[in-house]
Amino acid sequence: MLFISPVHLFALTKITVWEHTVNDPTEIIMETLQQALDITKPEYGDYQLITSIKMKQGRALRELSKIDFSHLDLAHFTPTREREKQAIAVRIPLIQGLLGYRVCLINQGEQYRFANITNKNQWLASNLSIGQHQNWPDTLVLKDNGLAVKTSYKYELLFQQLAKQRFDCFARGANEIVYEQHTHQDLDLVIEKEIVLHYPFPLFFFVNKNNPNLAKRLLLGLSKLRDNGTSEALFEYYYQTQIEDLNLENRHIIELQNPTLSYQTIQATKKSKALFQQRYLVKSTH
Repeated sequence: MLFISPVHLFALTKITVWEHTVNDPTEIIMETLQQALDITKPEYGDYQLITSIKMKQGRALRELSKIDFSHLDLAHFTPTREREKQAIAVRIPLIQGLLGYRVCLINQGEQYRFANITNKNQWLASNLSIGQHQNWPDTLVLKDNGLAVKTSYKYELLFQQLAKQRFDCFARGANEIVYEQHTHQDLDLVIEKEIVLHYPFPLFFFVNKNNPNLAKRLLLGLSKLRDNGTSEALFEYYYQTQIEDLNLENRHIIELQNPTLSYQTIQATKKSKALFQQRYLVKSTH
């Protein structure tokens, strides 16, 4: 009797992935994607990943919202209510919400300005300002919480402007600040030692609206990776050392609200947030 593997019963699925997702400096994003697709081969068959042309985030979102003639099937972003209208959000956080733990890049010799701040009111009274890209969703988050924000139109300029003291803090995700400080050593920027700003700021895969089967496949695959421990193992491999080096557990955590998230996303990320804080943070929040 001829045995046919279930994988061969499906046509090859070609998936065009945003170039920025493919080339993300942290390889966990693509490794998670590939493992989520691999673990669902029995249900959905084999796949081929195709890297998109280079495009900025705004265009990537527009491509994902196209029903016809789209050049993109999948990307990863932080969610907002508006983005969730443009594309299908796969509501399983990719890096346990670590992007929402924001640590300041500051100028050498400026640590004293942050030394006595332990809560939001003290931060607000300090008149410290934060540099942000004008189009980033968390720019609205910081402003809505009353923090002083100065914006720029270009990511790379923010490092230069911090070095020129146009603002006091460039708040970066705990998953990215070590890499960014290392790649900008010539500017004499250092990592602030006492504070972490926190707001719910998950990373999701977003899928083109004309491809709901891909969204279902990723939801299944990510659920399997979460349930079998693979997601936690990947997270620890990529981020355990960074979390320890940043001393997150002993920093003063200043909690901020994120008004840009949908109710569905807030509910979907509650468990992940609680588990992260239980595993990696010990100080009470303010």
